[in-house]
Amino acid sequence: FGYIEEEYFLEGNAHHYDFKTKPGVATPVDTLYPYKTRIIVRRPVNPEKFNGTVVVEWLNVSSMYDLDSDWWQLYDYLMRSGYAWVGVSVQPAGVHSPTGLIKWNPARYGSLDVHADTIDPEGPLRFDIYTQAVMALKGTPKVRPLGKLHPEYIIATGHSRSAWMLTFYYNLFQPLTGIIDGFMIRGQGPLKLRTDIPAKVFKTNAETDLIELNQVNVRQPDSEHLVSWEFAGTSHADQTFLDAYAAINKRDFGSFTPLTCDFPLCSLIPFYYGFAAAMDHLNRWIRLSIMPPAGIPITVKQTNPVVIIERDTLGNALGGIRLPQFDVPVAMNTGKSAGSDFFCRFYGTHKEFDQQTLKSLYATHQIYMKQFKASVIKNLKVGYILEADTAKMLNEARSLSSLWK
Repeated sequence: FGYIEEEYFLEGNAHHYDFKTKPGVATPVDTLYPYKTRIIVRRPVNPEKFNGTVVVEWLNVSSMYDLDSDWWQLYDYLMRSGYAWVGVSVQPAGVHSPTGLIKWNPARYGSLDVHADTIDPEGPLRFDIYTQAVMALKGTPKVRPLGKLHPEYIIATGHSRSAWMLTFYYNLFQPLTGIIDGFMIRGQGPLKLRTDIPAKVFKTNAETDLIELNQVNVRQPDSEHLVSWEFAGTSHADQTFLDAYAAINKRDFGSFTPLTCDFPLCSLIPFYYGFAAAMDHLNRWIRLSIMPPAGIPITVKQTNPVVIIERDTLGNALGGIRLPQFDVPVAMNTGKSAGSDFFCRFYGTHKEFDQQTLKSLYATHQIYMKQFKASVIKNLKVGYILEADTAKMLNEARSLSSLWK
């Protein structure tokens, strides 16, 4: 792709914020605490290939070390489109935990410190550190992490726990700083977003997020500043996540033991195709004021005491954005799973249709391909997928001919 990856240390002084004295307002505590962290930069080598937008990911620490899970979903789209990407180590769990950076490589990372003299596992300096990382990208310091690139726009992104942090940031810190142009919040926690902030915000949710992360109760209508998409049949942690997560564990810790859950692990619906389209729309929305297409809510049968999704006779969800792989199914794919391990609930499940069911839907692979192609055209026309991805989608569908035995 003609990209380079570099790592930089970032140090300065940051505030701890008080959120309790004035609800809805982030008030800086007087004391400034020194910190030192790192950022990862992936950017085009040739400035002429840079599209002017930097995606800044709040690295996820749910596994007690940094994960660039939005990059795992978007790397192909980001690089072919000329974005720069920056990952920021913001929270103590990624730096100071028994599996964090310092323990993993003390020679390289031993001088890092984001603790601020507290044991707060989330990190009291996290919001100020993230702000200063963005400022370092937009400013003109002696050390330029983006090289000769000159950023025009900043998009903040984060998944799951990081999305929750960015929701706080959007509601409480963006009104103070105003330095981020757009937010991509994926798999967010149980908070609503403010509606009086000019920065554009795009929420993307998997089916799991409605079931397990209370997204049903914080649904908000689209507005001039907010758009929400829900992808039916997708899971919070999908096969793309699992593949990258397993590879990193094998590389850095020597092994990987997959979860043992009650159902086959992971939805196989490729969330990344819809996610790439969402990011593309967000970038154009910021630059050209072109509103993204509206999403379609997944149909919910019950919200209390638990969320129950309305499903068809095959077990697949009704409603929602229906990517071609879900719209023309060869399997049951859901965002719901279970098991003795707590994390099973986030992976969803899949189950291939038996021959009788498959052939009752499509007597031959050729019939399946005709319907699949029609769904690709439909999704492309609305804007839920990108034209650059359609050839790959169709080739993947062609490769399923062996299912018709």
